[in-house]
Amino acid sequence: MPDLSSRMDWEGINERAVFTWTVKAVDRSIKFWTALFAPLFFIPFAGLIVTFFYDDPFLSWLAIFCILVVLFLYIKVGLEKTVFVYRATEERLEICQWQDIPDLVFTFLKVFPFIIIGIILMALISNPALSIAALAGPALVGILLASVGGDSNYKAIYKSLQHSVCQWDEVLEATLDTHHGLIALTWPWEVPPEWLAQMADPEEKQTQGAYLYFRKDQQSQVIELIKKKLPPNVKMTEERIKYDFSG
Repeated sequence: MPDLSSRMDWEGINERAVFTWTVKAVDRSIKFWTALFAPLFFIPFAGLIVTFFYDDPFLSWLAIFCILVVLFLYIKVGLEKTVFVYRATEERLEICQWQDIPDLVFTFLKVFPFIIIGIILMALISNPALSIAALAGPALVGILLASVGGDSNYKAIYKSLQHSVCQWDEVLEATLDTHHGLIALTWPWEVPPEWLAQMADPEEKQTQGAYLYFRKDQQSQVIELIKKKLPPNVKMTEERIKYDFSG
């Protein structure tokens, strides 16, 4: 993936960049989401096989509908990638990130109801005795997805740019995970004043962090850079990081 750092609005734009890199990564546990969606996929798949033996077109189309929905959600939730753009200067590290959702996904959400209508019509043609109530469920799902896909705010939220800044002299921890190809940094977080009143212990120190992903061809440069910029009292440790379920 090409370096996109020149297209970003950086806070320290007047500071000379010592290194920049761009990575597209799946920042979540693929194994977890695969294990979660596997039963949701195989149940309707098994139902589809059974309906072939009983020659029930409606249930067959309903099973196909369920399989398509599960596959779509699995790809959207479990395999969705995030674009990370990093810019390091002598004083700080800045990170810009956004979800890499193809516009085709939002287009699919808009046309999905028409697919549902087609399935419903085929089911009615194959079995005119079907009641409207039996078809209401798939129809409502299609309408719901269409309303989400057609909402411009939904697209804006999921493709919005997130920006974070880490001062090198504030880094508290640095963990290297060569298996996932990342370095986890932790630094203090200044809690907004309006949040302090809602916290059980306002005096407790809060931290924030970020994952610095890198490709194999970037690995040595990124590791060398981070080690060089860490405060003297912070040493980089190496271990395998466990992802949060949501990424």
